[in-house]
Amino acid sequence: MKNLRLLALLLVIAISSSSFKSNISIAEGGYFDIYIKNNCTKEVEVRVRADGSSSVSKYKAGEKQKVAVKEGYEIYTDGKLFQTLKKSDSGKDINLCK
Repeated sequence: MKNLRLLALLLVIAISSSSFKSNISIAEGGYFDIYIKNNCTKEVEVRVRADGSSSVSKYKAGEKQKVAVKEGYEIYTDGKLFQTLKKSDSGKDINLCK
């Protein structure tokens, strides 16, 4: 009987821990991190647009920065849409020059 209780307890703990597993790369509020990487040979101006607002940053050649974004945010380079972000982009490098 004691072994049965122990087995049941371990089973409950295993099920609980797997059902509460969280995706550590997706932060609170739906934000997740991407890494904008300028692998171009020149400085690049990048606009990240979302929810009616945008921010502009300049990345020097070889620079790589972590940026918190949400699904649907858009990245523009040279005034043109470069990429619309998805949750599957979480933790990935976004290379500005391909």
